[in-house]
Amino acid sequence: MIGKISTEDYIRALYAIEEVERLLDTCKALENGDFETVGRKMYGTHIGMSVLYEVSCPELDFVNEVAKECGVTGSRVMGGGFGGCTINLVKAELYDNFLATVSEKYKEKFGITCKFYPVVISDGARRL
Repeated sequence: MIGKISTEDYIRALYAIEEVERLLDTCKALENGDFETVGRKMYGTHIGMSVLYEVSCPELDFVNEVAKECGVTGSRVMGGGFGGCTINLVKAELYDNFLATVSEKYKEKFGITCKFYPVVISDGARRL
């Protein structure tokens, strides 16, 4: 126990507080077109969700590490965690290598063929 709350509650709250700061920093970075900062914040979120909030799994942590090895700008767990997927901010010139590397290493480590859902950044939701 830390004070009057459990250690688990403390680390969950710590994650939430840190995530709010990451979100605010990410919003500023997006306004400035600073995708390197956005990427660092994505990696920070993944670490927080994995270590402090404990909603990741070995497969997602593995993809996150391979992303770093491949020079991907940012990577983090997406959705509810527990085996969902990651979202990755990948420069165009690194894209094909990243997909090939993740495919090969993931299959080798887990015996499963992973799936990819390519998306392109746009202006967001709007009336057409």
